[in-house]
Amino acid sequence: METQKIFPWACLLAGLVMGPSTSQAALLNLAPDVPTINFGGGGMIKYDQNTNTVTVSADPTTLFSTTPFIVGEILGTGTEDIKDVTIKFQVNSSGQVVPNDTNVADLVITGSIDTDADGTADFTGTLLTAEVTQFGFLNGASGGDDSFDIRLNNIGGALSYLYTGQDLAVSVTSETTSEYTSPFAGNFTSNWQGQAKGVIGTVDPVSSGGGCKLKLKAQCSVNGGPFTDKCRIKVSRSPKHWERCDYSHNGNIFHKSKYGMHGDPVPAWAGNYPSTAVTFKYTVYNKGVNPVSRIVIEDSFDTPVTGYPSSLAVGANFSTTRTINLHEGIDNDVTVLGNYGSAMCGDDDVVVVKDKIRGRRDHDDDDFWDKGHH
Repeated sequence: METQKIFPWACLLAGLVMGPSTSQAALLNLAPDVPTINFGGGGMIKYDQNTNTVTVSADPTTLFSTTPFIVGEILGTGTEDIKDVTIKFQVNSSGQVVPNDTNVADLVITGSIDTDADGTADFTGTLLTAEVTQFGFLNGASGGDDSFDIRLNNIGGALSYLYTGQDLAVSVTSETTSEYTSPFAGNFTSNWQGQAKGVIGTVDPVSSGGGCKLKLKAQCSVNGGPFTDKCRIKVSRSPKHWERCDYSHNGNIFHKSKYGMHGDPVPAWAGNYPSTAVTFKYTVYNKGVNPVSRIVIEDSFDTPVTGYPSSLAVGANFSTTRTINLHEGIDNDVTVLGNYGSAMCGDDDVVVVKDKIRGRRDHDDDDFWDKGHH
Protein backbone atom coordinates (compact mmCIF):
# COMPACT_ATOMS: atom_id res chain seq x y z
CA MET A 1 0.00 0.00 0.00
CA GLU A 2 1.37 3.38 -0.98
CA THR A 3 2.36 5.63 1.88
CA GLN A 4 0.29 8.81 2.00
CA LYS A 5 2.40 11.74 0.88
CA ILE A 6 2.18 15.39 1.81
CA PHE A 7 3.37 17.55 -1.05
CA PRO A 8 4.86 21.01 -0.51
CA TRP A 9 2.16 22.77 -2.47
CA ALA A 10 -1.41 23.28 -1.32
CA CYS A 11 -4.57 22.78 -3.30
CA LEU A 12 -7.37 25.33 -3.36
CA LEU A 13 -9.67 25.84 -0.39
CA ALA A 14 -12.76 23.72 -0.77
CA GLY A 15 -15.51 21.91 1.06
CA LEU A 16 -15.09 23.29 4.56
CA VAL A 17 -14.61 26.92 3.64
CA MET A 18 -17.59 28.81 4.99
CA GLY A 19 -18.81 31.85 3.12
CA PRO A 20 -19.80 34.98 5.00
CA SER A 21 -23.26 35.43 3.53
CA THR A 22 -25.36 33.01 5.57
CA SER A 23 -26.45 33.90 9.10
CA GLN A 24 -27.01 31.36 11.84
CA ALA A 25 -30.75 31.57 12.42
CA ALA A 26 -31.07 29.74 15.69
CA LEU A 27 -31.09 30.49 19.38
CA LEU A 28 -28.75 28.76 21.80
CA ASN A 29 -31.86 27.79 23.80
CA LEU A 30 -30.36 29.03 27.06
CA ALA A 31 -32.65 29.26 30.09
CA PRO A 32 -31.21 31.63 32.72
CA ASP A 33 -31.58 30.18 36.20
CA VAL A 34 -31.19 31.76 39.66
CA PRO A 35 -29.52 33.96 40.76
CA THR A 36 -31.15 36.25 38.19
CA ILE A 37 -30.85 39.94 37.38
CA ASN A 38 -33.67 41.47 35.37
CA PHE A 39 -33.66 44.47 33.08
CA GLY A 40 -36.86 46.08 31.82
CA GLY A 41 -38.26 47.00 28.43
CA GLY A 42 -36.56 50.40 28.37
CA GLY A 43 -33.33 48.80 27.20
CA MET A 44 -31.90 48.67 23.68
CA ILE A 45 -30.05 46.15 21.52
CA LYS A 46 -28.27 47.36 18.41
CA TYR A 47 -25.70 46.35 15.81
CA ASP A 48 -23.09 48.65 14.27
CA GLN A 49 -22.04 47.25 10.89
CA ASN A 50 -18.97 49.52 10.73
CA THR A 51 -17.46 48.03 13.89
CA ASN A 52 -19.28 44.65 13.77
CA THR A 53 -20.39 45.30 17.34
CA VAL A 54 -23.55 44.14 19.11
CA THR A 55 -24.51 46.25 22.13
CA VAL A 56 -27.14 45.65 24.78
CA SER A 57 -27.80 48.60 27.10
CA ALA A 58 -30.38 48.66 29.90
CA ASP A 59 -31.09 49.46 33.55
CA PRO A 60 -30.87 46.52 35.97
CA THR A 61 -33.90 46.25 38.22
CA THR A 62 -33.77 43.35 40.70
CA LEU A 63 -31.54 40.55 41.92
CA PHE A 64 -33.21 37.31 42.98
CA SER A 65 -31.33 34.42 44.60
CA THR A 66 -32.44 31.36 46.56
CA THR A 67 -29.06 30.22 47.95
CA PRO A 68 -28.36 32.59 49.59
CA PHE A 69 -31.86 34.06 49.68
CA ILE A 70 -31.81 37.58 48.21
CA VAL A 71 -34.67 39.68 46.88
CA GLY A 72 -33.08 43.03 46.28
CA GLU A 73 -33.65 46.11 44.17
CA ILE A 74 -30.61 47.32 42.27
CA LEU A 75 -30.17 51.04 42.86
CA GLY A 76 -27.92 53.66 41.40
CA THR A 77 -24.45 54.53 42.65
CA GLY A 78 -22.32 57.66 42.69
CA THR A 79 -23.31 61.28 42.54
CA GLU A 80 -25.26 60.76 39.31
CA ASP A 81 -27.13 57.76 40.73
CA ILE A 82 -25.95 55.51 37.89
CA LYS A 83 -27.01 51.90 37.41
CA ASP A 84 -26.42 50.15 34.12
CA VAL A 85 -26.22 46.87 32.22
CA THR A 86 -23.92 47.00 29.19
CA ILE A 87 -23.02 44.04 26.98
CA LYS A 88 -20.75 44.80 24.04
CA PHE A 89 -19.08 42.26 21.78
CA GLN A 90 -18.07 41.76 18.14
CA VAL A 91 -19.49 39.25 15.66
CA ASN A 92 -18.59 38.23 12.12
CA SER A 93 -20.92 38.52 9.14
CA SER A 94 -22.63 35.26 10.18
CA GLY A 95 -23.37 36.56 13.67
CA GLN A 96 -20.79 34.39 15.40
CA VAL A 97 -18.77 35.81 18.28
CA VAL A 98 -15.30 37.11 17.42
CA PRO A 99 -12.85 36.77 20.34
CA ASN A 100 -11.60 40.12 21.61
CA ASP A 101 -9.43 41.63 24.35
CA THR A 102 -10.18 39.66 27.51
CA ASN A 103 -8.77 42.50 29.58
CA VAL A 104 -11.89 44.52 28.72
CA ALA A 105 -15.09 42.92 30.04
CA ASP A 106 -17.92 42.36 27.53
CA LEU A 107 -20.58 42.49 30.25
CA VAL A 108 -20.51 45.16 32.94
CA ILE A 109 -23.30 45.68 35.50
CA THR A 110 -22.96 48.68 37.81
CA GLY A 111 -25.16 49.78 40.69
CA SER A 112 -25.68 49.22 44.39
CA ILE A 113 -27.64 46.60 46.28
CA ASP A 114 -28.65 45.76 49.85
CA THR A 115 -28.40 41.95 49.98
CA ASP A 116 -29.30 41.45 53.66
CA ALA A 117 -32.25 43.89 53.86
CA ASP A 118 -30.73 45.99 56.64
CA GLY A 119 -31.19 49.28 54.80
CA THR A 120 -27.52 49.67 53.91
CA ALA A 121 -25.96 48.90 50.53
CA ASP A 122 -23.64 45.92 50.81
CA PHE A 123 -22.16 46.24 47.33
CA THR A 124 -21.62 49.42 45.35
CA GLY A 125 -19.91 49.88 41.98
CA THR A 126 -19.14 47.08 39.56
CA LEU A 127 -21.50 44.27 40.48
CA LEU A 128 -20.79 41.81 37.68
CA THR A 129 -18.44 41.38 34.70
CA ALA A 130 -18.07 38.56 32.15
CA GLU A 131 -16.85 37.62 28.67
CA VAL A 132 -19.20 36.67 25.81
CA THR A 133 -18.55 33.23 24.28
CA GLN A 134 -21.73 32.45 22.30
CA PHE A 135 -24.51 34.44 20.66
CA GLY A 136 -27.83 33.13 19.36
CA PHE A 137 -30.57 35.00 17.56
CA LEU A 138 -33.94 34.45 15.92
CA ASN A 139 -35.65 36.93 13.62
CA GLY A 140 -39.33 37.06 14.57
CA ALA A 141 -42.15 36.81 12.08
CA SER A 142 -43.26 40.02 10.40
CA GLY A 143 -44.48 42.30 13.15
CA GLY A 144 -43.32 39.85 15.84
CA ASP A 145 -40.66 40.00 18.51
CA ASP A 146 -37.00 39.17 17.87
CA SER A 147 -35.15 36.93 20.34
CA PHE A 148 -31.49 36.74 21.36
CA ASP A 149 -29.50 34.75 23.88
CA ILE A 150 -25.89 35.07 25.01
CA ARG A 151 -23.52 32.80 26.92
CA LEU A 152 -20.72 34.31 29.01
CA ASN A 153 -17.95 33.08 31.29
CA ASN A 154 -14.90 34.45 33.16
CA ILE A 155 -17.23 36.04 35.71
CA GLY A 156 -16.01 38.81 37.98
CA GLY A 157 -17.37 41.70 40.05
CA ALA A 158 -18.75 42.06 43.56
CA LEU A 159 -21.57 39.53 42.97
CA SER A 160 -19.41 36.92 41.24
CA TYR A 161 -19.52 34.73 44.38
CA LEU A 162 -23.14 33.95 43.51
CA TYR A 163 -22.10 32.40 40.17
CA THR A 164 -19.14 30.20 41.15
CA GLY A 165 -18.69 27.24 38.81
CA GLN A 166 -21.38 28.46 36.39
CA ASP A 167 -21.62 30.31 33.11
CA LEU A 168 -23.91 33.30 32.65
CA ALA A 169 -26.87 33.22 30.28
CA VAL A 170 -28.64 36.32 28.98
CA SER A 171 -32.07 36.04 27.37
CA VAL A 172 -33.20 39.14 25.45
CA THR A 173 -36.57 39.89 23.87
CA SER A 174 -36.77 42.75 21.40
CA GLU A 175 -40.40 43.76 21.08
CA THR A 176 -41.84 45.46 18.03
CA THR A 177 -42.09 49.22 18.56
CA SER A 178 -42.39 52.34 16.43
CA GLU A 179 -39.53 53.86 18.42
CA TYR A 180 -37.00 51.91 16.37
CA THR A 181 -37.52 51.92 12.61
CA SER A 182 -34.66 49.52 11.70
CA PRO A 183 -35.11 46.37 13.82
CA PHE A 184 -33.16 43.15 13.43
CA ALA A 185 -33.87 41.54 10.05
CA GLY A 186 -31.94 38.29 10.45
CA ASN A 187 -28.59 39.43 9.09
CA PHE A 188 -25.46 41.37 9.97
CA THR A 189 -24.93 43.29 6.75
CA SER A 190 -26.41 46.61 7.90
CA ASN A 191 -27.12 48.54 11.08
CA TRP A 192 -30.13 47.61 13.19
CA GLN A 193 -31.52 48.43 16.61
CA GLY A 194 -34.48 47.49 18.73
CA GLN A 195 -35.99 47.57 22.18
CA ALA A 196 -34.58 45.10 24.71
CA LYS A 197 -35.76 43.52 27.92
CA GLY A 198 -34.44 40.40 29.52
CA VAL A 199 -32.91 38.39 32.29
CA ILE A 200 -29.38 37.40 33.27
CA GLY A 201 -28.84 34.17 35.18
CA THR A 202 -26.83 30.98 35.50
CA VAL A 203 -26.46 28.12 33.05
CA ASP A 204 -24.37 24.96 33.20
CA PRO A 205 -20.92 25.69 31.78
CA VAL A 206 -19.72 24.43 28.44
CA SER A 207 -16.71 22.22 29.11
CA SER A 208 -13.89 22.11 26.60
CA GLY A 209 -15.46 20.79 23.42
CA GLY A 210 -18.68 20.12 25.31
CA GLY A 211 -20.89 22.57 23.47
CA CYS A 212 -21.58 19.82 20.98
CA LYS A 213 -20.37 16.27 20.45
CA LEU A 214 -20.16 14.34 17.18
CA LYS A 215 -19.13 10.74 16.58
CA LEU A 216 -18.05 9.46 13.15
CA LYS A 217 -17.94 5.90 11.83
CA ALA A 218 -16.30 5.32 8.42
CA GLN A 219 -16.61 1.99 6.58
CA CYS A 220 -16.09 0.53 3.10
CA SER A 221 -17.67 -2.09 0.86
CA VAL A 222 -16.44 -3.90 -2.29
CA ASN A 223 -18.68 -5.58 -4.87
CA GLY A 224 -21.82 -5.09 -2.83
CA GLY A 225 -20.42 -6.82 0.23
CA PRO A 226 -21.01 -5.76 3.83
CA PHE A 227 -19.60 -2.50 5.13
CA THR A 228 -16.47 -3.09 7.21
CA ASP A 229 -13.56 -1.12 8.66
CA LYS A 230 -11.13 -2.52 6.06
CA CYS A 231 -11.50 -3.67 2.47
CA ARG A 232 -9.33 -5.55 -0.02
CA ILE A 233 -8.85 -4.68 -3.68
CA LYS A 234 -6.52 -5.80 -6.47
CA VAL A 235 -3.54 -3.58 -7.13
CA SER A 236 -2.97 -2.10 -10.57
CA ARG A 237 -1.48 1.25 -11.58
CA SER A 238 -3.00 4.60 -10.62
CA PRO A 239 -2.67 8.03 -12.25
CA LYS A 240 -3.86 9.70 -9.01
CA HIS A 241 -1.57 11.34 -6.48
CA TRP A 242 -1.57 13.05 -3.08
CA GLU A 243 -1.51 16.78 -2.46
CA ARG A 244 -1.81 18.72 0.79
CA CYS A 245 -4.89 20.93 0.99
CA ASP A 246 -5.63 23.81 3.34
CA TYR A 247 -9.10 24.09 4.85
CA SER A 248 -10.96 26.45 7.16
CA HIS A 249 -13.90 25.86 9.46
CA ASN A 250 -15.17 28.93 11.31
CA GLY A 251 -11.76 30.55 10.97
CA ASN A 252 -9.84 27.50 12.22
CA ILE A 253 -7.23 26.48 9.64
CA PHE A 254 -6.22 22.86 9.22
CA HIS A 255 -4.65 20.63 6.57
CA LYS A 256 -5.63 17.36 4.91
CA SER A 257 -3.81 15.31 2.30
CA LYS A 258 -6.07 14.60 -0.67
CA TYR A 259 -5.88 11.77 -3.20
CA GLY A 260 -7.02 12.32 -6.79
CA MET A 261 -6.22 14.02 -10.05
CA HIS A 262 -6.33 17.57 -8.60
CA GLY A 263 -7.41 19.02 -11.93
CA ASP A 264 -4.80 17.19 -14.00
CA PRO A 265 -6.02 15.31 -17.11
CA VAL A 266 -6.30 11.54 -16.83
CA PRO A 267 -3.49 10.05 -18.94
CA ALA A 268 -4.35 7.73 -21.81
CA TRP A 269 -2.51 4.79 -20.24
CA ALA A 270 -4.83 4.76 -17.22
CA GLY A 271 -7.54 3.03 -19.24
CA ASN A 272 -5.31 -0.02 -19.62
CA TYR A 273 -5.35 -0.70 -15.88
CA PRO A 274 -8.39 -2.07 -14.06
CA SER A 275 -9.88 -0.30 -11.05
CA THR A 276 -12.12 -1.48 -8.24
CA ALA A 277 -15.26 0.40 -7.24
CA VAL A 278 -15.18 0.90 -3.47
CA THR A 279 -18.24 2.32 -1.70
CA PHE A 280 -17.54 4.30 1.46
CA LYS A 281 -20.18 4.94 4.10
CA TYR A 282 -19.85 7.72 6.67
CA THR A 283 -22.24 7.66 9.63
CA VAL A 284 -22.40 10.69 11.93
CA TYR A 285 -23.99 10.58 15.40
CA ASN A 286 -24.94 13.50 17.66
CA LYS A 287 -23.75 12.21 21.05
CA GLY A 288 -24.13 15.51 22.89
CA VAL A 289 -26.93 17.35 24.64
CA ASN A 290 -27.19 20.16 22.07
CA PRO A 291 -28.21 20.26 18.39
CA VAL A 292 -25.33 20.55 15.94
CA SER A 293 -25.33 22.82 12.89
CA ARG A 294 -22.93 23.71 10.03
CA ILE A 295 -21.93 20.06 9.65
CA VAL A 296 -19.23 19.38 7.06
CA ILE A 297 -17.45 16.16 6.10
CA GLU A 298 -14.05 15.94 4.46
CA ASP A 299 -12.36 12.68 3.47
CA SER A 300 -9.10 11.87 1.66
CA PHE A 301 -10.42 12.35 -1.87
CA ASP A 302 -10.12 15.55 -3.87
CA THR A 303 -13.81 15.66 -4.78
CA PRO A 304 -16.34 16.86 -2.19
CA VAL A 305 -18.52 14.63 -0.01
CA THR A 306 -22.21 15.36 -0.71
CA GLY A 307 -25.67 14.15 0.20
CA TYR A 308 -25.82 14.80 3.93
CA PRO A 309 -27.73 17.30 6.12
CA SER A 310 -26.11 20.42 7.56
CA SER A 311 -27.64 19.95 11.03
CA LEU A 312 -28.32 17.09 13.42
CA ALA A 313 -30.71 16.92 16.36
CA VAL A 314 -29.73 15.52 19.75
CA GLY A 315 -29.56 11.72 19.62
CA ALA A 316 -29.99 11.60 15.83
CA ASN A 317 -27.66 10.24 13.15
CA PHE A 318 -27.31 10.13 9.39
CA SER A 319 -25.28 8.19 6.83
CA THR A 320 -23.97 9.20 3.45
CA THR A 321 -22.16 7.07 0.86
CA ARG A 322 -19.84 7.67 -2.04
CA THR A 323 -18.18 5.32 -4.53
CA ILE A 324 -14.58 5.78 -5.66
CA ASN A 325 -12.78 3.77 -8.36
CA LEU A 326 -9.43 2.76 -6.88
CA HIS A 327 -6.35 1.21 -8.48
CA GLU A 328 -4.46 0.94 -5.19
CA GLY A 329 -5.09 0.89 -1.48
CA ILE A 330 -5.24 3.96 0.72
CA ASP A 331 -5.94 5.01 4.29
CA ASN A 332 -9.06 7.14 3.89
CA ASP A 333 -8.93 9.67 6.73
CA VAL A 334 -12.43 11.12 7.28
CA THR A 335 -13.22 14.23 9.36
CA VAL A 336 -16.58 15.67 10.46
CA LEU A 337 -16.97 19.12 12.01
CA GLY A 338 -19.97 21.00 13.34
CA ASN A 339 -21.08 23.79 15.66
CA TYR A 340 -23.38 24.57 18.53
CA GLY A 341 -23.34 28.36 18.68
CA SER A 342 -19.68 29.34 18.66
CA ALA A 343 -18.54 25.99 20.11
CA MET A 344 -17.00 23.65 17.54
CA CYS A 345 -16.95 19.87 17.74
CA GLY A 346 -15.89 17.04 15.50
CA ASP A 347 -14.50 13.57 15.10
CA ASP A 348 -12.12 11.65 12.85
CA ASP A 349 -12.02 8.06 11.63
CA VAL A 350 -9.88 6.08 9.20
CA VAL A 351 -11.14 3.33 6.91
CA VAL A 352 -8.45 1.18 5.28
CA VAL A 353 -8.36 -0.18 1.72
CA LYS A 354 -5.53 -2.69 1.22
CA ASP A 355 -4.10 -3.68 -2.14
CA LYS A 356 -1.42 -6.29 -1.47
CA ILE A 357 -1.36 -9.83 -0.12
CA ARG A 358 1.60 -10.21 2.17
CA GLY A 359 2.68 -11.93 5.34
CA ARG A 360 1.07 -10.65 8.48
CA ARG A 361 3.38 -8.68 10.76
CA ASP A 362 3.19 -8.63 14.54
CA HIS A 363 1.77 -5.10 14.65
CA ASP A 364 -0.96 -5.75 12.07
CA ASP A 365 -4.40 -5.57 13.63
CA ASP A 366 -6.69 -6.80 10.87
CA ASP A 367 -8.13 -9.96 9.38
CA PHE A 368 -6.27 -9.70 6.06
CA TRP A 369 -4.01 -12.60 6.69
CA ASP A 370 -1.18 -13.74 4.45
CA LYS A 371 -1.54 -15.63 1.19
CA GLY A 372 -5.11 -14.59 0.59
CA HIS A 373 -6.63 -15.98 3.79
CA HIS A 374 -9.43 -13.87 5.33
